[in-house]
Amino acid sequence: MAGPVRAPLRALLAGAVTAAALAGAALTGSGTVHAAGSPLPAPTSSPSPSASGVQVPAVQVRLSPASGTVTAGSSTTATVSTAIINNGSNTSVAMAVTGVPAGVTASVNPSSVSGSAGATLSVSTASTAVPGTYPLTVKGTLTGTSATSSATYTLTVTGTAPACSTAPWAGTQVYTGGDTVSWKGHRWSAKWWTLGEEPGTTGQWGVWQDLGTC
Repeated sequence: MAGPVRAPLRALLAGAVTAAALAGAALTGSGTVHAAGSPLPAPTSSPSPSASGVQVPAVQVRLSPASGTVTAGSSTTATVSTAIINNGSNTSVAMAVTGVPAGVTASVNPSSVSGSAGATLSVSTASTAVPGTYPLTVKGTLTGTSATSSATYTLTVTGTAPACSTAPWAGTQVYTGGDTVSWKGHRWSAKWWTLGEEPGTTGQWGVWQDLGTC
């Protein structure tokens, strides 16, 4: 009787071990079975937003028309339009005009526009304005930011250059400090000895000082 009893007992013990192993298994959220005591997979994290996705405020300035021709002593206008991109709370654009030559005045009215709006560029020339072509730069700055935009207005002044009573500059003549000459509608004064240096080409710190139009 000892032999037949041992065989069923061994089968019973084997079944109990199998049931315990199944009871120790764990189910994850994805449905994967992990045995008890085995490490779970590391949780995945959501990707952080890239820097390229950040929107930067910007402003755009346009002119219509972008050029104009006037006779010295007359005036003209152009329309200035602005557009703001990704502005957030910044809605004001400060306007300015640079590159205005002697005998010419230029301004934008209003000097500060709100949002995407329009303004007027007004250009006036004196009768003493020297004929020529001059690029005027109209610049808009989005307040509270470093965003800027510029547009160029090409101004052409026609007419006769004003006559000067001062003797004209001569490239072969020696000039010393205090000598005055006329050149291209302006009077110039030499700061020191000079020969062959054309007035208007030596810069602010050069030998010739601009005394204004004749």
